[in-house]
Amino acid sequence: MPRAVGAAALALATCIGALCAVPTAAAAAPPPGGEATVASPPSTSEPYLVLRGAGKGVLLSDRNTRGSLSWWSADGRQVPVECGVLAWLGDEVACDGTTELKIRDHATGATESVPRRENRAWAAAFSPTQVLAHEKDADGRYVLHLLGRANEPRKDVPVTGAGALGSYAVLASDARGALVEYWGASPEGKHRHGLLDYATATLKELPEVPGGDATYNHVGLGSKWIAMVSSNEAVMVSRTDPAVVRTVAIGAYPERVLTVGDWLIADTGDRDDPVVTAHPIDGGAPRPVLDRLDGQLVLGADGGAYGLSTVKGSTRWAVHRISADAQGALRVQEALAVPARPADRRTIAIAQGDLSALHVDNTEFVLGYRTSVTGPPSITEAPAWRCERSTSDPLCPEAAGRFGGNAATGDGRIVGMSADPAGCSTPCSVTVHIRDARNGGSQRAVKLPGALRNPRIVSSSGRYLLVGAETDGVPRQLVLDIDAGKVSDVKPAPAAGLWGSLLWQPEGDKGVVAATDLRTGQVVRRVDLGSACRPYELQANGDWFYSTCAADGTGAAAYHVPTRQRIPLPFVAERPLGQLRLGDGYVVQDNAGLTIYNLRSGQAVKEYQVQQYVAGYGLDWSVDRFGGRPAHLDQGETIHVVGVTGATSPLAVIDQNVPGTLDAKKAGSRQARWWLSKPVSSWKLMARNKASGIATVVRSGGEARGAIDLVWDGKDQAGRTVMSGAYEWTLLAVPADGHGAPLKATGSVTLTGTGFQAGRGRP
Repeated sequence: MPRAVGAAALALATCIGALCAVPTAAAAAPPPGGEATVASPPSTSEPYLVLRGAGKGVLLSDRNTRGSLSWWSADGRQVPVECGVLAWLGDEVACDGTTELKIRDHATGATESVPRRENRAWAAAFSPTQVLAHEKDADGRYVLHLLGRANEPRKDVPVTGAGALGSYAVLASDARGALVEYWGASPEGKHRHGLLDYATATLKELPEVPGGDATYNHVGLGSKWIAMVSSNEAVMVSRTDPAVVRTVAIGAYPERVLTVGDWLIADTGDRDDPVVTAHPIDGGAPRPVLDRLDGQLVLGADGGAYGLSTVKGSTRWAVHRISADAQGALRVQEALAVPARPADRRTIAIAQGDLSALHVDNTEFVLGYRTSVTGPPSITEAPAWRCERSTSDPLCPEAAGRFGGNAATGDGRIVGMSADPAGCSTPCSVTVHIRDARNGGSQRAVKLPGALRNPRIVSSSGRYLLVGAETDGVPRQLVLDIDAGKVSDVKPAPAAGLWGSLLWQPEGDKGVVAATDLRTGQVVRRVDLGSACRPYELQANGDWFYSTCAADGTGAAAYHVPTRQRIPLPFVAERPLGQLRLGDGYVVQDNAGLTIYNLRSGQAVKEYQVQQYVAGYGLDWSVDRFGGRPAHLDQGETIHVVGVTGATSPLAVIDQNVPGTLDAKKAGSRQARWWLSKPVSSWKLMARNKASGIATVVRSGGEARGAIDLVWDGKDQAGRTVMSGAYEWTLLAVPADGHGAPLKATGSVTLTGTGFQAGRGRP
């Protein structure tokens, strides 16, 4: 469902069932930290528009907001109709006021008011000279009247021909008359269709369905003929002489019909064969006229049939006009170009400046974008990578799916989940999907153990994924090692925070949290959050923590380890878990919109607010935990990456996988990886032989986001073989954002298999 629907829901609460104007929110001030945007690619699906009428321009309403009628001209003008719309005719729109009916011609700008008359109520039809209305007699039956406009001397003319009606509805109308469905006033009153002729003020009964025991399902009004359909054939009735009747076999039950000249236009298509066809009334083979039709066929003021559609050989949507020339031949022309709507974006995730978004159009596809990691926010307009659901890549969207949330790991991968049965309303089997975020990236799946309920991705960091779920009614935290493809731990605690290789959990009920190193299973660090309570919700991000004290969100606060500052947040985080996210020195709160609180000064400062409906974290907003920025979608599917003022945390290694012994002859032992807390602009790995003291540059590189990953084959950067022996390695890296000191991390490794050792010379 488009997010514009939710944004307009409150505004439309009093407009259900009628077309009305929807207020537009005032533009917000730009974020102090800057902002970058990228629009969604144009969709090939139907626009979110409904064609209502056609004259010199066309009347279109917004499908999402069930209103917002506007008049569109061929020269690009769009004039909103800001009133309670009753009916339209060509370019004219009639609006129901308290004391009068206001009619505006949007092509000329002329306006007119028709006074409301006592005991008369407006009906949904009017002509250039009259307005249809009704009164109720003493028995509650409807009596139709035609009320004269300014240029009509007859100001109130009763409609004759059918007498009083039990009920009625106007199905279609043009400048000459209206097609009316009505029921007789008596208890056994029959169901009829009639043509109201404005010139004579007469409602003429139209033929019944052959056999008389059914009703017409679809009717269509044209300038020469009226089409009445009960199954797979149409009864065609002449407008000038209802005694002249033709029958046209359609071949399939139509959803919509209209007549143009001596042709019946019928939409009998479906998703597999959506073509709209034209059938000659006097017999002959049908011919295709429109490829795909969205919504109804509309009778234009010129007698043509108009439809919001595509034509054969094109995926471009436009308002097309079907007309008959002087010889009766059909013509199909584009009457108004309609801008393509943006493709629906269903989820977003961002980490280390790399952003992915799931799109849904005629298929599902994921696009990846690169945002800047230094200076003001910027984002590439062209996607850096793409995958699309296809027979060769059927699982492309799953790693960015909506079920249970999705996340970016911060090392160039995205993760999502799927369930069997879908939706997981009962205990289900859950599969985690991991995809390399690049063109042609590999994808793998890991099945979680047991039957789970309410699974959701809590957090991800590098090779570890934290999933919350219920097993046998008990809340659990499952830690998944996505490199190893297995669940490495299951914790009963409902609160946990993941950062790198550390899993943070409450310890006791006095505000202390303890970090377990997932590589060893040992507790390696403790932090007192200063809350004096056991955290109910817990998030960890380097030296920053966020916690609450209870399910109602009380005690919401951030904690900064280097300064030992506990920063109370100026709200009660009473939304469901996960509706507040901790970034590097800021939090983003989802509460009828998004609010960014900057924590970097030691206080919670409301820095920026997005006043729009949001569906949830991972759906239309996300936070780059790795020294990055928050991102969100707006109602037009545009991605916004919002800068946050102040300095980020220092660069650090948050996880590493470096073998203690590296055999240059064995490929499986030569892999080394360091996961980083934020992007770097350059890096260098040095190795110093402990025996000789000789230092060697093993490898170096430029920008790296999330991880430094290399294979050491026992050679230096110049390709020279390095002596076997014990080494101290040193990783040097420069933070890309310029905040904090360069990184220096060290460790030990023994190199074997190069063929010679220190002191023995080269072979």
